[in-house]
Amino acid sequence: MPVTWSVLPGRPKAELVLVDPYTFAEWEEGMLAILDAFAVSEDLRLLIDRRSAARPTSTLVGCMVNFFRAHEARLAGTRAAVLVNNTVPEPLPDLRVGRFRIRTFDYAAEAVQWLGPDWDDH
Repeated sequence: MPVTWSVLPGRPKAELVLVDPYTFAEWEEGMLAILDAFAVSEDLRLLIDRRSAARPTSTLVGCMVNFFRAHEARLAGTRAAVLVNNTVPEPLPDLRVGRFRIRTFDYAAEAVQWLGPDWDDH
C-alpha cells in the first residue's frame, strides 16, 4: 500500500507513511482518517514519513496546501514533522497555515525532538 497510517493509542499522535507511487486521493484519505480518529485536539502530533517517496510535484504540493487550508480549524495547534530523503531537496521546508505548522527533517531524531518530548513514550 502506498499510503498507510496509524494512530498511537491513548495519545494524540499519528504516523502517515508514503511510498511511491501514491496519489493525492490516497494521501487525503489517510489524512482524513487521522483527523477523524481524534476529537478536536490542539496537541495532535503527526509524523509523516516520506523517505520512500520522491519529491512531490508542484501540483501535489498545491493540493496538500489547499487541504491544510480547508481543514485549518481541525489542524489548529497541530505539529507535523515530515521525514524526507536527505538527497532530495524539499519544496516546502517549513509551512504554517494558521496555527498548523509543518516542517521537514532529514533525520528521525530531529523530527521526534521537534514533535515533543513524549513522542517516544508509546
